Amino acid sequence: MERGVRIRPWRMAAGVAALIALLGAIALGVLLYRTFQAINYPGATHVADETITRYTPNFVIRRTSVFRTTDAFNKVYNWYSVRFSLGPESYAQSNCILMSKSSTRGWGLEEQMSVMVCGTPNDQMMFVMRSFMLRYPRL
Repeated sequence: MERGVRIRPWRMAAGVAALIALLGAIALGVLLYRTFQAINYPGATHVADETITRYTPNFVIRRTSVFRTTDAFNKVYNWYSVRFSLGPESYAQSNCILMSKSSTRGWGLEEQMSVMVCGTPNDQMMFVMRSFMLRYPRL
């Protein structure tokens, strides 16, 4: 009878630890999903998408997407520029504008993002690339 009493606290602790790990994994999944869905322009048609994950020499996850919308060129440009703090365009040619940035988020996490907005005769096309790289610690 005593043996069952001694085991019960360990089982409860293991159950609580498993529950915390599960909730943490779910929260991380939701965070990653929201981070990658953030590049989707509202109401735009999703033309193409590719996600690449590399594990060596550093962990890198990169999403490249193409969207099409009938919204005005200025509205699309401002949405991406303000939402991702891309600032003024870094390169413009004809009806296309390229905006990009690289930043360090801390703990070896780096973010790179570029958005090219091109005006076509009927609508706007957006080419978006966003990647995160986690540098492994050097031993």
